[in-house]
Amino acid sequence: MIIRKIVSSFVFLIMAAVLLAEPSYTTVVYAEGKQFSVIRDGKPVSYSAESPEVIGLAIERGDILKTTPGTYLEILIHPISASIQLAENTTFRCDADESGMRSEGMLYYGRVRAKVAKLTNSSSYRITSPSLVAGVRGTDFGCDHFYVRPSVPSAPDAASAPPVLNRVFCFEGNVLVAPVAESDLETIMIAGGEMVESSTPAAVAGNTEPVPLVKAPVAAEVNEFWKGREFHSVPDEPRVEETAAMTEEERLVVEQEIKRERNHKVRLAGSFALFLTGSLIIVPAYPEYERDGMTSSVMMNASFGGVLIGSSLVLLIYDLIKH
Repeated sequence: MIIRKIVSSFVFLIMAAVLLAEPSYTTVVYAEGKQFSVIRDGKPVSYSAESPEVIGLAIERGDILKTTPGTYLEILIHPISASIQLAENTTFRCDADESGMRSEGMLYYGRVRAKVAKLTNSSSYRITSPSLVAGVRGTDFGCDHFYVRPSVPSAPDAASAPPVLNRVFCFEGNVLVAPVAESDLETIMIAGGEMVESSTPAAVAGNTEPVPLVKAPVAAEVNEFWKGREFHSVPDEPRVEETAAMTEEERLVVEQEIKRERNHKVRLAGSFALFLTGSLIIVPAYPEYERDGMTSSVMMNASFGGVLIGSSLVLLIYDLIKH
């Protein structure tokens, strides 16, 4: 029973150390305004945008972010080096596969803007709204999905209900846009300074009929809205250009270097966990040794703890040689 508890504690510490060595999938890097909420597993937690604790706040895969009036957020998706700005009154879901390299966002309502570094063939990013889906490899773009209030009040019936504006715009790079209903059949590529836009009546906002996609210059209202809202965590542009010009051999060298650095962190964490576990086994046995001498239980704890501490030193030396 004692051995089982010791082994369980050892495994737990190893797993915790490895997890601590891994960076978060997404973190909040900027917040202004009043409040926002993080909805995780259906449970909302509210945060003050002015609180220091929100900078660096970890966002997990599947979390939904919801901003209140006057509140703006920026999050950084670490695996793909993508910065996402959320405007006020926006509800946005962050999701990805287990590696985080195939990431996507779901815009339920509001306005978002994203700046994505040049992606490799093994990574991707897209934003989906109820009507449009936009996929990128490396660009500065955004999506809108919100009600448009009429300038003149009208009768409160379905025919005169405010329309829902669906829009994808591109400031830099290229964006592949498609209607959600026919994402494999009808696509259009927009470049910097272009957008696609459509409106549907609010009463049929859930309609799955494809919308016609027509290129147009980015609206002045879009440029004005995002004017002056620079990214606070922008991907390293010189590195992006350098990576884009790399040969296949050079790209493999860079990927190996990234992998080597990650393994170094994992080995250090494992070495620390082994040493800590061995110490936790040996130290509590010392009072028994002082009282009863070298009993069988003391010898067992000393042997097992010594093996763990010795293994931690071996792993540390191995890491120093490899690093």
